[in-house]
Amino acid sequence: HIRPSTTNAAYWEYDGRPVLLLGGSVEDNLFQIPDLAAQLDLLVSAGGNYVRNTLSSRDPGNVWPFARTATGQYDLAQPDAEYWRRVETLLRLARDRRSVVQIEVWDRFDFALEPWKTNPYNPANNVNYTVDESRLQTEYPNHPSRNDNPFFRTVTALERNETVLRFQRAQEDRLLAISLEFGNVLYCMDNETNGDPAWGRYWADYIRSTARARGRDVHTSEMWDAWDLADPMHAHTLD
Repeated sequence: HIRPSTTNAAYWEYDGRPVLLLGGSVEDNLFQIPDLAAQLDLLVSAGGNYVRNTLSSRDPGNVWPFARTATGQYDLAQPDAEYWRRVETLLRLARDRRSVVQIEVWDRFDFALEPWKTNPYNPANNVNYTVDESRLQTEYPNHPSRNDNPFFRTVTALERNETVLRFQRAQEDRLLAISLEFGNVLYCMDNETNGDPAWGRYWADYIRSTARARGRDVHTSEMWDAWDLADPMHAHTLD
């Protein structure tokens, strides 16, 4: 499994050897594209060994993590087989090429503006809860940096919204049932967040504790919105 190097803590170690992770990709949600294998081959041919993959579904042709009912609405209690097949395929193809995948668990850009209108968590799009029950609105017209959507405040230390949180946990359980079978995975909680650090802390703890219960040791981080690594935002991750 990938871990900090035992001989030089400035590097990672994979398959027992120190490694410098270098990468790039044609999309941030690489698992969703049809020519995935070709893109990974291109990465390796250029000397790369790492991809950053957001679990995002906001592009044309993407699938969401939940199945639809006969009425066309989503059922948050039913996983979408194709979505999770794509996740597993990325991890497997990357492993076969000795490449590491950093999974970015939540992407704020799926939860505002136009993507929110088709998002399964939107109460207008699922059979599981209403606006009143979920405390989620059907539209968030501002840029996600405004943090209008309380989807990112459901955890116990913030708004304690169990109606939505139970489905978020089930989604993470499904992810971990797949990803913990692979040793080439790193976990990042968010994509360009400037929200409350309690959100990311909750999910980092959740992922690590789930992994430990299954005899796995995994590594988690956070991706803050601030480009300057000296910005106080980044201290939350270091602390």
